Amino acid sequence: MFELIRGDLNRLAPNGNASLRTLLAGLLSQGFQAILVYRFFSWLRRRGVSGQPLRFFCERLIEICCGISIPAACRIGKGLRIHHFGGIIFHPSVELGEGCTLYQGVTIGDRGGQGGAARVGNHVLLGAGAKIIGPIEIGDHCVVGANAVVTRNMPAGTTALGGACRFKYSDGRIE
Repeated sequence: MFELIRGDLNRLAPNGNASLRTLLAGLLSQGFQAILVYRFFSWLRRRGVSGQPLRFFCERLIEICCGISIPAACRIGKGLRIHHFGGIIFHPSVELGEGCTLYQGVTIGDRGGQGGAARVGNHVLLGAGAKIIGPIEIGDHCVVGANAVVTRNMPAGTTALGGACRFKYSDGRIE
């Protein structure tokens, strides 16, 4: 758990030159507080300790205060960064790789009770208002643009653009 939190802390100042002010601002941000609550209760869950009713209370408090819902059942790699809080919702079966960045309004969910949720690779950026729907795979180093709705697999290194969700490949092709 502490290694994962250390990775999350390192994302607050990615260039390695974290000033005390940067560190304090990051620690006090709603996104980092939501990550800490998730990390603690996920750690307990992996050890067979439910943490109820404290987990329920803490997760609801984070949802009310920060607008972020990350269930303890999610599997998230180290280095998660939530830049702007609010409206971030994860399905319990979400898997997120290392070094991912989220902006406000991101939803990773299922298709209305059908199937699970997405598996997201390493170093993926999910822009403001991005929606990832269904049991799909998002490859490493992908970018999901603001307000894009992704309902199919994204190969590594691609970019999803806009509501129609066209993919921009690293070679310049757009589908």
